[in-house]
Amino acid sequence: MKGWGKDNERECLTVFYILRTILSARKSINYYYSSLTDIYVARCQVLYAKLIKITAFNNQLFKKDHVIRQKREWIVPPAVIWEEIDNSNKNPIAKIQSDYEANMTITYAITGQGVTEPPYKLFVINGKTGELNITGIVDREKTPFLHLRGYAMNAQGVNVEKPLDLRIKVLDVNDNSPVFSQEVFSGSVEELCAAGTLVLRIIATDADEPNNLNSKIAYKIVSQQPSFPASIFQIHKETGEVHTTVFQLDREVSFSPLLVLF
Repeated sequence: MKGWGKDNERECLTVFYILRTILSARKSINYYYSSLTDIYVARCQVLYAKLIKITAFNNQLFKKDHVIRQKREWIVPPAVIWEEIDNSNKNPIAKIQSDYEANMTITYAITGQGVTEPPYKLFVINGKTGELNITGIVDREKTPFLHLRGYAMNAQGVNVEKPLDLRIKVLDVNDNSPVFSQEVFSGSVEELCAAGTLVLRIIATDADEPNNLNSKIAYKIVSQQPSFPASIFQIHKETGEVHTTVFQLDREVSFSPLLVLF
């Protein structure tokens, strides 16, 4: 704003300093100083009015700057999708919208997994509304996450926004059975060993999502051959470790038992 600068600031400070000095000596003040005070008070009022206008003007600029642009965002939270099932009943699973729509025609597009990369034909976007729809079925074991990029373009096909990243998580269903690391496990213990002796450890894996109930494995002995003596071994359901349950196994009596596990 014109008419305001460092000289005005110094003058304002000087005026206030003089007023403070005059007021502190008000008992001895005469008419001359009273007139001088009136002059400076009038000048201060003018300077103060300018200061108020400048402050209001700056606040207006700041507010205008603040609302001129807002970043483009997915205005519908991206939905997680389930593997191996039809998720189309959740459409649209997301929506992209540019605030440039208020001033021009915007066309939306997407690239990435499920569109321009495998698995193909999984997603489509409405170019006019920015709504993202799923049209196919996905396998979590192959693609646990899907990475897409959204674009907003003007009538000339020029991007008016920076590409927007979107990651969609694929939720797991229990569609895999545990698999033993080998077909036959062999173990041995010394004759007359103590109860609780470790015989061997069974290892199995599950292709479902790690650290999920669907991939949690529990071990169990289904049968023992020969069945007598009964229950000479036990297995820890979480670790797969097989231990003896009886004291002093006798090789001449116990033979070589066969365990069937699950």
